[in-house]
Amino acid sequence: MSDDRLVAVVTGANRGIGKAIVRQLLLQSEKPLIVYLTARNVDRGQKAFDELRREQLRSASDMKIQNNELRFHQLDVASPESIHTFIGYLTLMHGEFSIDVLINNAGGVVKSPDDTGAASSSSATFPAGGGTADTAGASGRDASDGQAAVGNSVVRTCNADTAYRTVHMNYFTAVSMTTLALPHMRDHGRVVFMVTALAHLGIFCGDLPRVLTSDDLSLSGLNIIENGFVSSVGKGTYASYGFPPMPFNVAKAGLIAYARILARTFASDVRGLLFAAVCPGYVKTNMTGAFAPLTPDQGAETPVYIALTDNKRLRRHNGELWKRLKPIKW
Repeated sequence: MSDDRLVAVVTGANRGIGKAIVRQLLLQSEKPLIVYLTARNVDRGQKAFDELRREQLRSASDMKIQNNELRFHQLDVASPESIHTFIGYLTLMHGEFSIDVLINNAGGVVKSPDDTGAASSSSATFPAGGGTADTAGASGRDASDGQAAVGNSVVRTCNADTAYRTVHMNYFTAVSMTTLALPHMRDHGRVVFMVTALAHLGIFCGDLPRVLTSDDLSLSGLNIIENGFVSSVGKGTYASYGFPPMPFNVAKAGLIAYARILARTFASDVRGLLFAAVCPGYVKTNMTGAFAPLTPDQGAETPVYIALTDNKRLRRHNGELWKRLKPIKW
């Protein structure tokens, strides 16, 4: 069975920014679109699907919205088996090349050794693999920069267990999902990683900023860096290697670097794939708390723009970090 509509996949989409991204894709796509809302927990995913479907039905007079279809599928990005099952379903329904848009939103903050925090899609059991809300100052960031501006006590929690689970929840799961999805991306496909601008290069010391931005950095090298951070936290030596005591930010910096690596790796791919890391800003979610100034729908604005805009401007900035509808300096 095949379907010539565009296909978008959003991970960790049962609440918060992920759910808002799904909503805005349905509202804004000018081309007929199928959006897969995915979540690890079936009950929560189904609840989010039902809520968005009711919203869609209430907008029955808008033919554009009615041409777009919402679907739910269980997906645990921490489980390769679950990813394989989902990809298999997509190829069955839409053909070997079955994905136009992949938005890697699943992740979260581990608040304590016994808590997986606000993870939207990922459990805290993973196979081995291996910033604070600063003022403007030298980094040029402001208080709205933060998916990670969830309180210094959370972001700065830095013991071995927290570092391990945070890096795997936010970095390695997205790499696994993307790696398995890439062979099935269609022409002009888009891959988006939800990150935070607080994962800027200024939080690293020594050679790490140069290494992370090097055109010679490979995925295997990046994996070594992320695993090296986890190992150095366990040994208490992370500072000597140039790492900050911020597992969430280090993991998200890995995704920013990964988007750059993918843009280089697939530069000559005939499909013309586009990659982007996107900071949604300081959005009010279960992870950030009630005092964040932006709504989830406002946080969804830039990833949806990247997903849907047919614009040469995007091609010129392939692999870059975006915020507020424009590329920003990492």
